[in-house]
Amino acid sequence: MKTIAIDLDDVLNNLVDEWILNVYNKEYNDTLTIKDVNDWDVTKYVKPECGSKIYEILLRPNFFETLSPKIHAIEVTERLVSKYELYIVTAYHPKTVVNKVNWLSKNFPHINPKNIIFCNAKGLIKADFLIDDGPHNIIDYHNNGGKHPIIFNAPWNQNLPSSFNRAKDWLQIEKML
Repeated sequence: MKTIAIDLDDVLNNLVDEWILNVYNKEYNDTLTIKDVNDWDVTKYVKPECGSKIYEILLRPNFFETLSPKIHAIEVTERLVSKYELYIVTAYHPKTVVNKVNWLSKNFPHINPKNIIFCNAKGLIKADFLIDDGPHNIIDYHNNGGKHPIIFNAPWNQNLPSSFNRAKDWLQIEKML
């Protein structure tokens, strides 16, 4: 059975919507939009008084509970799980592990919890496909022999080569696979 490695944050969930639009903008009285963030380094776009503190929001104990799944992510992965072995490959930070596992168990119970991998170097992952929004993850996977990266479209990954497959949503991913 072929394997698909799927990023969690802003691929299965709506992390940036909650993080930037609902939390950061309210706490820092800003009007930053997702379209404004066209680079992976969010600190370039937040107010100076926020700076790198923007990342502390992600470490709050109940932050992940507030995230909604991406549109069609649940039903598409429910269909894919019968044809592929699905792995969730998400960035590791000790303060987010339990919250991410709980969120996945609640929203994606059809994905085997043994298939959750915490990894900050996705080039190490040997899967048939990688679905990710992080440009560095797509490049790392590709440069380490990954054959089928799929870019989950976002403003911060527009500079990736057009030779990579790009999907705007989960329905398009399903058609690609």
